[in-house]
Amino acid sequence: MRLNLILIFTVVTMAFATGYVSLLLQRPFTASQGDILEINELKNDFQYKVKPLSIVNFNSLYFSRDQFQLLNPLFSIPESGTDTDIRYSSDEGCFKNLKTVVNAANYEKILIWEEFRCNKRTSLPRGFFVEPPYVHPSGFSYAYLAFSSARGFQAKSWVLSHLQYFHVKELHSVRREVGELGGVFSILANLDEKTLTGIIQGVGTVLTNDYLFARLKYPRMLSILEYRIYARDALEEFLKDSSYTLQNYKEGRSCFYRDGELCWNYSFRHIFSIANKSTVVFFLGLLAVVGSLIFSLIGRLKSDRQEDERRRLALKVLSHEFRTPIASMLLIIESLSKRLHKFPEDEQDDILRLSADVYRLQRLTEMSRNYLKVKNSNNLIELKNEGCESVNEFVMQIADTYLEMYGEDKLIINLLPNDIAAKIDTYWLGICLKNLIENACFHGVFPVQVNVSLNEKKLSLKVSDKGELADDITLDHLTSEFVKGTKSQGSGLGLNIVRKVIDEMKGELILSKKPTTFTIALDLKSVQA
Repeated sequence: MRLNLILIFTVVTMAFATGYVSLLLQRPFTASQGDILEINELKNDFQYKVKPLSIVNFNSLYFSRDQFQLLNPLFSIPESGTDTDIRYSSDEGCFKNLKTVVNAANYEKILIWEEFRCNKRTSLPRGFFVEPPYVHPSGFSYAYLAFSSARGFQAKSWVLSHLQYFHVKELHSVRREVGELGGVFSILANLDEKTLTGIIQGVGTVLTNDYLFARLKYPRMLSILEYRIYARDALEEFLKDSSYTLQNYKEGRSCFYRDGELCWNYSFRHIFSIANKSTVVFFLGLLAVVGSLIFSLIGRLKSDRQEDERRRLALKVLSHEFRTPIASMLLIIESLSKRLHKFPEDEQDDILRLSADVYRLQRLTEMSRNYLKVKNSNNLIELKNEGCESVNEFVMQIADTYLEMYGEDKLIINLLPNDIAAKIDTYWLGICLKNLIENACFHGVFPVQVNVSLNEKKLSLKVSDKGELADDITLDHLTSEFVKGTKSQGSGLGLNIVRKVIDEMKGELILSKKPTTFTIALDLKSVQA
């Protein structure tokens, strides 16, 4: 089934990839002069028809060179020698490392702030925030340090009147504390470093997830940095009915026409419009073929599922119908066994062989029923972890039948020297241990050993015989459905059941090949009573 799903996914992917390439081949890879003129007309129409959210002259907003630093992401980086572990809005580390900036041009303002934050002065001088420098060596603006200091600068009215003295990167945090900032500062609070860098470098057009910044052109000698700011949604709405889409240019990505840092591409609808008739027919035909293949594969999946249901139903019916005659035969065998000494010696051997075959048939039926339980449940099995007062006694109850059958010289049981109680599902763990012992006795080489051990983390039930497995045989192979041992009478279900049940118990089934050893390892946390 998994292979069929992979085939469906592959066919669909190839179909759309082929169609896309076919349509792509119909369009030119470079913009013609006519395309460029059409794009320029589109840009002019946009500026004429769409109203900007705001027109911002950054020279008047940040009127001095010092204040313009509040727009530059580089000036939010701490200066060399600044202790970044100190919170300069608090009284931590007062006057620490102050000697390193004693010769700095802005030393006096740094000292005043140190005195204020360390409670050596009760107020700041008039004009402290509106006069340069505006950025502390820590990379924070003095306005933001005051706002964060809990010294009376948290009022929204004070914040709104000093917004132009905060670094732009701090506006997002300020807005989170006081609410909307209003005007252009609400827009600036959303900008990332790449966008801010593009603006201060005077890039003609800057496109973000939320905005389009379009610079107004002035004579170069004036050096005016002024942008129209449009909502990105308004741009997308305008381009919806055009032949083009607009996105940021990215190295290595297909671009029909590069316009500065922007990239214009044909819209998918326009690609269809310029594709010739034969290409469209080919694409639609390809889709029809893909649809037929998908329909065929879905039919195959349905058929496989029905076949699986039929097989499991047949197994269920056989398992159910065999129970009554097997029970009758067991009663007859039990009756014969009580009078075994009355039969001639050769007939005794026949009765013993018949008894072994009937018990074998009973075990096969029981395994089939258990396999169906595993297959039909969403959770595979429903565990009932009940208290087991003695692990040794539990193991011996499982092993007694086989000790009587094979004898203590062929089946050796090594129990825990210090018995423990455990919280386990004795039914399902018993089935697992029975299957491993049966496999070892029937397919392996005697003597068979059952070892129970305990360490700090695991309870281990180990079943081993003197046989060896080939190097290419794996646990996954042996625990696959209907994989038989070297003697063909096995159903191939036993180890599959063991693997599934142990997985459900959050345990581990381990295989060692020389000699052949299966180990059930259960986490003590899940089994300790």
